[in-house]
Amino acid sequence: MKMFVALFAVIAVASAIGDYHQAPAKHIPIVHSESYHGHDGSYKFGYESANGIAAQEQGFVKNGGSKDHEVQVAHGSFSYTDPHGHPVAVSYVADENGFQAKGAHLPTPPPLPKELVDAYAKAASQPQHHEEPQHYAPQPSYKHSY
Repeated sequence: MKMFVALFAVIAVASAIGDYHQAPAKHIPIVHSESYHGHDGSYKFGYESANGIAAQEQGFVKNGGSKDHEVQVAHGSFSYTDPHGHPVAVSYVADENGFQAKGAHLPTPPPLPKELVDAYAKAASQPQHHEEPQHYAPQPSYKHSY
């Protein structure tokens, strides 16, 4: 999971650089960089380049030692200026619920209609009953021929 999140951040930053058919890229120095890796699976890294690209992430192992419930959790963000001069910022969480990114430029689903929200609330407040499905069990045949 940690590698996936780091790879996603690198791809996002690479795509922010712009059209690859432009003039050859010049060297852009890193003006700040930090990195920490703990023995317990925790980590933290961050960097900023001279052209304003920045990224940071920190993570830890949730439920460490519990084989069936152990999860790598990561929180991070990255930002850059797009080719049109607009700032782009993304924050994200990656955990047992998957990768969830937030950013002003990312599309969001429309809100649910009030009628649907009310119907879900009413359905949730009703007691639920579970009927056992009835299965057909064929009866053994005792037909013998002599």
